[in-house]
Amino acid sequence: MEGNGPPLLKVENLSKKYLIKKTLFHKEYFTAVDKVSFEINYGEILGVVGESGSGKSTIGKLVLKLIQKDSGEILFKGKDIYRMSRKEEKIFRRESSVVFQDPRTSLNPRLTVYKIVEEPLIVHGVGRKDRKEKVVEAVKDAGLDETFLNRYPSELSGGQRQRVAIARAIVLDPDLIVADEPTSALDVSVQLQIIKLLEKLKKEKNISLMFISHDLNVVGNIADRIVVLYRGKIMEKGITRDVIKNPKHPYTRILFESLPPDHPSRRKDLKNIPEIEREDVAGGCPFYHRCPQAEDQCKKEPEMRKINGREVYCHFA
Repeated sequence: MEGNGPPLLKVENLSKKYLIKKTLFHKEYFTAVDKVSFEINYGEILGVVGESGSGKSTIGKLVLKLIQKDSGEILFKGKDIYRMSRKEEKIFRRESSVVFQDPRTSLNPRLTVYKIVEEPLIVHGVGRKDRKEKVVEAVKDAGLDETFLNRYPSELSGGQRQRVAIARAIVLDPDLIVADEPTSALDVSVQLQIIKLLEKLKKEKNISLMFISHDLNVVGNIADRIVVLYRGKIMEKGITRDVIKNPKHPYTRILFESLPPDHPSRRKDLKNIPEIEREDVAGGCPFYHRCPQAEDQCKKEPEMRKINGREVYCHFA
């Protein structure tokens, strides 16, 4: 359902924690995702950015139901993915897909390109007659030709392997693809090719993407909207161009200020990020220990403030 209906994906107060230490009288947990909420509309690319350990990949796995949530809701086309019937879940599995970070480990080295791309069709019961046509179409849509079908992953470059992974992801015509750092293992020149390919697939096939990355430059070039994560919490979210032009949260500003200049001659414009380290405050802002603007008020948890279509998790936004 599009138009005035529900978004393709709606995530509400999603949380996930992991047990890291257990004694007879005590359990210690690490909170990977903390009350995260966002939406992805039909034909939209949502960028999810943050440092390593911010919870980006965990959210991707939760959205695909690859791991179990602790609390919150994930609605796909208005239906809770954790309360689906077996038939509904099978449809969900067909209409959602994933592209992993490193195609060297996500592609079976013993299978040809044809077999790799064909595998989802077999799993979902597509007849033998239709499978070859769909495999060829997916491979071509991913920017390769039929000469690649009988090759093995070891015979391909990094960019070609990632195109095979993308072909596998689109062969069932999904509505949603979770792309988890799909360009980080590639050369810079190849990264741009993959970005353009994903944009092309979005336009031609109306595919929605959850694009996970630590690279703000990449996300800035592809995402319609952006979510900025820190320690499993959303610091800021909004339309990408607005967030890039005028970041509201101190953490978002620091992320953009830490980007290297686009030319060596502009190195002098690179700002020094202040080295600040305070003790964490239980129940306070998660960024308190590093924030250059922190005050006593930040020892209390801020509310998510709405500012001209933007949402910012800060007392002073």
